[in-house]
Amino acid sequence: MIVLGLLLAAAGLSRLVLPADDVSAAGAPRYPALKTTKPSGLYFDRVTMSDGLSHYVLRFSNTVWNDGEGRLELQGDPKPDGSNKVYQNVYDALTGGTRVSQTHVSSDIVYHPSHYHYHFQGFASYLMLQRDSAGVYQPTTKKGTKTGFCIMDSNHISSQGPSSAQYGSCNGSLQGISVGWGDLYQGSLPEQWIDLGTSRLADGYYAIQSTA
Repeated sequence: MIVLGLLLAAAGLSRLVLPADDVSAAGAPRYPALKTTKPSGLYFDRVTMSDGLSHYVLRFSNTVWNDGEGRLELQGDPKPDGSNKVYQNVYDALTGGTRVSQTHVSSDIVYHPSHYHYHFQGFASYLMLQRDSAGVYQPTTKKGTKTGFCIMDSNHISSQGPSSAQYGSCNGSLQGISVGWGDLYQGSLPEQWIDLGTSRLADGYYAIQSTA
């Protein structure tokens, strides 16, 4: 018997924020704080991987949302030669306002051919845990690839923040998540899974750890 239940969800808190460069003409910076909701819509599937073999995978939907004081805004500079850069813009207001800083945070922006748009790489990661004889959930070797997201306001998680989506679509140059909004990745999407290998998952109690 395999038991997954609602799982030990996962709330990895992460701030993609850095000190402001120049705040002389602006108010105090408002930073984002990212969380994940409980993975949902779990189901097993089989996928042919790059090794040419059919792997069992656990698919699920996952939402990363912004519980901070300010929007998450990432500005990409994708180039054909691969010398890509990603900047974080920090503002002094929930919407509009003055940009307090623009800081280089990563060089991981790539075009995702299965999704037909650019992704910021390593935006979320997934790990399967298994309950041991003492009732403690321990990490296993089964995990998802570090997931790249094309981030946007796809669903309103809390009453804080703007009432309408400020980042309604995603592209290669500017993406973000408003305060109180989340970006939902459906389990049916390519690579939105944990790879279980070429054998079925053994009976037991499991949980998924989702970290943003």
